[in-house]
Amino acid sequence: MRHYCTLFDRNYAARGLALHRSLLRHCGEFTLHILCLDAPTRDALAALSLPRVELLDLDALEGADAALRGARADRSPLEFYFTCKPALLGHLLGRGAGIGRIEYLDADLGFFSDPAPLESECAGSSVALSPHAFSARLSAQRQYGEFNAGWLSVAADPEGHEFIAWWRERCLEWCRLEVDDARFGDQKYLDRVPALFPRAHRVRHPGANLAPWNLDGRRVASTQAGPTVDGRPLVFFHFHGIERMPLGFYESGLHAYGEALTPATRKGIYRPYVRELVACNRRIGELPSALRAPLQAGRPSPTGENLARRLIRTARAVARRSAVFGAA
Repeated sequence: MRHYCTLFDRNYAARGLALHRSLLRHCGEFTLHILCLDAPTRDALAALSLPRVELLDLDALEGADAALRGARADRSPLEFYFTCKPALLGHLLGRGAGIGRIEYLDADLGFFSDPAPLESECAGSSVALSPHAFSARLSAQRQYGEFNAGWLSVAADPEGHEFIAWWRERCLEWCRLEVDDARFGDQKYLDRVPALFPRAHRVRHPGANLAPWNLDGRRVASTQAGPTVDGRPLVFFHFHGIERMPLGFYESGLHAYGEALTPATRKGIYRPYVRELVACNRRIGELPSALRAPLQAGRPSPTGENLARRLIRTARAVARRSAVFGAA
């Protein structure tokens, strides 16, 4: 049985549902443990009755970790969400529920093939980390850390527990979205892990955590069996920066990293994922209004000046070939 965990609030609900659908398609028997970061998300997901999912309340996690509750006071909501990652991992592994290994997944990941080859590579490690693998053109991005905190795999062994406790303590001390010497959010702490934990592993599989920041120089192909990266099946892609736009378009987020959609990335990666987002947003739209309205509360009005700005951004995204049409 595979065990995964993620966390998200109402702003990432559609992406969280798309992640779950990709796990159902490719990952066999699993449990996805979802930390619901607000009540509207918890209520909506409960109503959807998702298979192979355990829902966890933020109040319950804070109740089990008094120091985590206290961390709310000195950081923004997003910084607090990042602080929750190691606390969630520690909570799940500390329950004694027969979990031998668990993977943390950002909600904007999408799986494209069986992760067994990646799991074989990580077997025997206490913690497996995914390098950003920035190209020389993106060398300035290295200030944000060598490894990406959007995915990691931790064993339920003494060194794995030690790693989680160490990471939790660091994040409780400081977890800000600013670069400060050797720190950035929850992420740059991971730079120290290989030196501190002897059985830490740096993932080598080119199809693990492919993302806008490491596409440069990769050979991506769209095949009948699914997308490949440097000749190997894409395991999962990190859809960082994707954004729903007017007129049925989605901004891919590639432009921020100097990338454009190639025919292969559009056909094999982004178009299937956008279709999933469309389907997930449709499912959310079919919820009773009492559940749907809180998920949509606080979003910008789609009229007037705001709509005009978004239409201009959509036109620019289409012109620079970084947009995908949801119905295509």
